[in-house]
Amino acid sequence: MNVNNIQHIVITKPVTTASSLLHRLRTVGLHPLFFPTLEIVENPEITAHFQNFIQSPFNIILFISPTAAHYAMKHCALTPQTWPTARFIAQGPGTAKALMQYGFSNILVPAKDYSSEALLALPILKNVKGQKIAIFKGKGGRGLLAPYLQQQGAMVTPFDCYERRCPTPSLALEKTIHTPKNSLFIVTSSTGLHNLALLLHFAQPMNNPDWRDCHLLLVSDKMRSLARKLGHKGNIDVADNASDEAILTAIESHFRITFYD
Repeated sequence: MNVNNIQHIVITKPVTTASSLLHRLRTVGLHPLFFPTLEIVENPEITAHFQNFIQSPFNIILFISPTAAHYAMKHCALTPQTWPTARFIAQGPGTAKALMQYGFSNILVPAKDYSSEALLALPILKNVKGQKIAIFKGKGGRGLLAPYLQQQGAMVTPFDCYERRCPTPSLALEKTIHTPKNSLFIVTSSTGLHNLALLLHFAQPMNNPDWRDCHLLLVSDKMRSLARKLGHKGNIDVADNASDEAILTAIESHFRITFYD
């Protein structure tokens, strides 16, 4: 990652999950810009949907994001005692941390790669025939998980805790999107990258050729391929995963700085 010409680090996470990364960057004297490319809208209908299943215990419960964990607790009053024999799986360490705030323990987390493929590689999901599995997630997210588990004989119930939307451009965003060429955009999801492409006109580079040249820090090779399909032609670096720690490691190795709380 060549940062010599980078003037801004731009965080594109939703408002609900960006604060810790913004804080860590500021503690070392950096001044990140906040340009959310995802808007999280909770789904209160999950309460009624959840009540239909409260008397039918699940064997395995997956939480796909910290947001899913928080909304599951808020709207479903889910606790470790709701289904005391169930095993709990978190998509990544951030999600596991959110669950621990509500008293959950012995949470299974993929070792490094927090993709759907990494989740499915967990031993507990290798033999799921006859198992009842709940997935707390965002609407439309992790489309691979449920069909695959169902093909393996599991009975899968998705709970859509929230919906992700593309933010409406506002005056507050204009300062950021007018200086993309010398900015490092940190993007942690494919949906966020799609929305960034829309907001910065990656898909229509003739509108402003600078949009396709900004520097990206992504969290998977799949996202790198997606960025190219959307017309991006600038530098792309890939962190090990979407956790704050992996993102900070990718940044600090090139800025030669150390992050601390």
